[in-house]
Amino acid sequence: MEIPGYQIDKSIAKGGMATVYLATQTSLSRPVVLKVLEISGENGNSSQTERFLAEGRIVASLHHPNIITIYDIGVTDNNALYISMEYIKGGDLKARMGIPMSPEEALDILINIGKGLETAHEHGVIHRDVKPANILFRDDGTPLLTDFGIAKQVDNELDLTSTGVFLGSPNYVSPEQADGKKIDVRTDIYSLGCIFYEMLTGEKPFKSETLFDVVNQHRNAPIPLLPEDVKECQPLLNLMMAKSPHDRFANVGEMIEYINGLQKKLQPSLRTLDFDITISPGIPVSKNKRVFIILMVLLVISSIFFVALQYIDIKLKRPAVNLDAVSVETTVSENFTMSPSAATENPEPVSEDVVNALIWLGSQSLEEYKLTYPPKDNAYYYFSRLLDINPQSEIARRGILEIADRYALLAEKSLASNDYNKTQTYIDIGLKINPRNATLLSLQQLSEETRQKSFIEILKGVFN
Repeated sequence: MEIPGYQIDKSIAKGGMATVYLATQTSLSRPVVLKVLEISGENGNSSQTERFLAEGRIVASLHHPNIITIYDIGVTDNNALYISMEYIKGGDLKARMGIPMSPEEALDILINIGKGLETAHEHGVIHRDVKPANILFRDDGTPLLTDFGIAKQVDNELDLTSTGVFLGSPNYVSPEQADGKKIDVRTDIYSLGCIFYEMLTGEKPFKSETLFDVVNQHRNAPIPLLPEDVKECQPLLNLMMAKSPHDRFANVGEMIEYINGLQKKLQPSLRTLDFDITISPGIPVSKNKRVFIILMVLLVISSIFFVALQYIDIKLKRPAVNLDAVSVETTVSENFTMSPSAATENPEPVSEDVVNALIWLGSQSLEEYKLTYPPKDNAYYYFSRLLDINPQSEIARRGILEIADRYALLAEKSLASNDYNKTQTYIDIGLKINPRNATLLSLQQLSEETRQKSFIEILKGVFN
């Protein structure tokens, strides 16, 4: 693939509509993302081509810090359409799901993405596919909206979804969009409400084994209830996820105004935790002792912060599963090793289909957090089989190391809940898989220290 003015570095994604490349715009030496659609053959006069061009025109007309920037749209000599857009390195919201966020963080993301949507709506554009994977983060943490591939112009009667089925994501689709009814800006508000629920709980609002049932729940099931600790956000969620568009916010501006009021109301519960180190009346405290107390508190806080920093580098895709429900049972053998000698010396040849199936099953088990259990149906089992077939398989090795990383995430969550027994179990299993996992080793040390003395006891010791 050659596009004048750009140096293509690598392919980073391929969908049913286009291929996405990481490239460099040579005139400015800046990294860009190129979305390319081949228009020869079947795509020469298709609705895909029209949708592709519509996306470029739509996003290019929108200028907002919370909407991705389009640099260029063009056609190559080889009959390929391309859109050049800014390269965002901060990852997407999907990767941050799986563990509940604080209301403060979730509301901040809502407001920023809401502002981007408000601009799009003011220009007569409905996104129609608002989901975590389409919310990216710049290096400074600013969230922005991307992928207007199925967006619709409100004043355009030509609906490019001529296939007879809705376009969008079943986990975030509004009831009216799922039914193929006429939609307006309130469909994006509903999708944003689904994301809000997932940010607060770590789970999607509706779950089932079939996508059909998920969509049906969006149509008919009651609005899910938030946990007790974030119940103050329930009225907001109700106004975003109401089944009837008439019961939702009329527009994003109303939603943002409501959120601003809610943030003020929640401010006391969202501020940093205060530590009560008040001395009983009548007990004189010298200036030096006050200074000593403050220094000790700061020391403990900085220690916690330092340990927390070590977890930030865990490069995991956080799946939307209930981590509390992950089994602590394991089928990992005591003598596990990832060295080539652990594999069968003369493995029987297997078909490529079997290899691909093992890769898929291992990856799927990781997503479902079936890490080492149940027996013969877990990520460790499938990747180990793959390693038996090909001792040099990098996919198998990375998959097994990823299992250890997932156990580190589970251990971190259990430790935060003061469940020391489960924490130690997760650490033990993870270290059995990868004894050199730095995060697990740090967690083990922290878990031992926390067992010996709680944070409150440390503060009380200041006065002894």
